[in-house]
Amino acid sequence: MVMKVAIPLFRNRISPRFDFSPELWIITVENGEVVHEEKLLMANFNLPQRLDQLISNRVDQVICGGIDPFCLNQLGSRGISVLHNVSGEAEVIFNLFLKGRLRPGFCCEKRRRGMFCGRKKGPPWRA
Repeated sequence: MVMKVAIPLFRNRISPRFDFSPELWIITVENGEVVHEEKLLMANFNLPQRLDQLISNRVDQVICGGIDPFCLNQLGSRGISVLHNVSGEAEVIFNLFLKGRLRPGFCCEKRRRGMFCGRKKGPPWRA
């Protein structure tokens, strides 16, 4: 089974806002293995152009930080699933997704005393 995953980026992290991310990382996965990756510059794209990029690249899944209801609706109506309110380093988040361990609202942040992956956003003591 082939699936295309898109992750809006801000440097090497999940962009906090879908509609303002400067870059989009598109990963093609086949039978659980990455077979192709590409990064698209998105800084000069308006919202309709961003949505068109996802559609024209046949993206199946978007993993992002904040996203407004309009975009959620537009993507959903085109059959694109969205996992949102996710934060952390994009590569770590993507690996959690591949393992089936990623849910909306998850946070993967480096803290002073180590890595807290797979926790809900908020203070570490509430996880």
